[in-house]
Amino acid sequence: MEDHEAQNDEILALKSIFDETQIHVNSSSHPIVGCIYVKPEVPSTFEIQAKKNGQLLKFRVQHLSPIELHFNYPVNYPSEKPPNFTLVCKWLRRDQLSKLCQQLDKKWEDDVKGQAVLFEWIQILQYEALKWLEIDSYVDLSWVYMTGQNSRLSYGPSDYQQLPTAIAGSRSVGKLDSRAVCDNQYEGDLLDVLREYERIAEQLVFDKASHTCKVCFDHRLGANCIQFPSCGHVYCKECMSSYFEVKITEGTVNGLICPEDKCTSQPSPGQIKELISPDAFERYDSLLLQSTIASMINIAYCPRPQCQYPVSYDPESNLVSCPYCNFHFCLMCKATYHGVAPCKMSSTEKMKLFETYTNGDDSTKVDMEKRYGKKQLISMINDIQAETWIGQNSKPCPHCNAPIEKKDGCNKMSCPRCSSYFCWLCLTQLDPKCPYLHFSNASARCNLFEGLVQDDREDAVEVDWININGDSDDDFSEDDGFINML
Repeated sequence: MEDHEAQNDEILALKSIFDETQIHVNSSSHPIVGCIYVKPEVPSTFEIQAKKNGQLLKFRVQHLSPIELHFNYPVNYPSEKPPNFTLVCKWLRRDQLSKLCQQLDKKWEDDVKGQAVLFEWIQILQYEALKWLEIDSYVDLSWVYMTGQNSRLSYGPSDYQQLPTAIAGSRSVGKLDSRAVCDNQYEGDLLDVLREYERIAEQLVFDKASHTCKVCFDHRLGANCIQFPSCGHVYCKECMSSYFEVKITEGTVNGLICPEDKCTSQPSPGQIKELISPDAFERYDSLLLQSTIASMINIAYCPRPQCQYPVSYDPESNLVSCPYCNFHFCLMCKATYHGVAPCKMSSTEKMKLFETYTNGDDSTKVDMEKRYGKKQLISMINDIQAETWIGQNSKPCPHCNAPIEKKDGCNKMSCPRCSSYFCWLCLTQLDPKCPYLHFSNASARCNLFEGLVQDDREDAVEVDWININGDSDDDFSEDDGFINML
């Protein structure tokens, strides 16, 4: 009867020390059975690492998933026998757990035999386990990926031949304890499981602590606050709920960043979903998708209003083909694809694109290249620059509008396209039989040699006066017509 009372007293004491997430006991069963989850204390710079697929992976943790102490009370505990127990852990090998089992046995035999021992065992597992296992600043899980997940429960001495020297050579191999169980009952990769445990444990610590909102400066429990992942800044949920709703209503989903000055940390989608209405989150999700697609290289939206499907395209071609509605359109003008024919864009639209691209910064140019294609923009710019140069350095033929450039010589021009004569100064079409009469009239305002230097002017006067009829030098002869003209 005394043992039974001692057992009940021990359970009550443990429940007063640990919360319900750390201890589970069925006191109504005979014998009493239970499980205590013991989190080993780790240094501030503790890491988990493993060599996986030839690559060393490691990450820092403050929380290790617990060592599970499963127990049941013999009828004559604590007067004669210790509790029956099993140690279960995901990240310790069976030989390591066996060593801990020996330490628990030793504690009972040497120090507390005849007394309640569970609290003493918990202290050992929490504060001394890593030291006894010679785990100082990191735990190496390379063995998991060398022996395979399915073999962890049956991990034995022969497996040491497959372990790295740093693991196998530094420990003596003894008989594995049947009470030592390496838990492989989880889905996925062990490193991912431990990362997730670290995240959940950190959140629990945050929820229980008090924090000051950096917006309203009220003191709130962490359960009523959110912490931005990258920067760690904390705000109450009420302030952030209003902040997120306003930003999403404005459509600035990329502006959902930490309100702290110059901070660019972003909340997780889960944090946003928790704080806003379902309709607002649906809008956020849609806008975020559009923004993400717009930032992708070589993506254009189908111009059909009823489609608007995001389409990837070849940057070397203007042709874009929508796989959803089978519409083939031009990347530049968004009209039906027109092959090598120029886009039907107004000169104003082209000049706006030209000025935006040529005057924009690197970010603007990259965005435009994603939207219109770099090759197409360069081609358009070359065309506009050529047209601009032609407009500044040529004049149109008054007969056929062909652009004519004047490099030197007199102001009587001959169009190479239609062979018409015209005045370079006033663009008057000249008489083909006597084109120089326009310049010889005393009342004429156009000078035949305007713009020539003096030496060239004197030579040109002499030559062109001889050719007043428009005849070429090669055709000059002292025939009757020429004599009569003199």
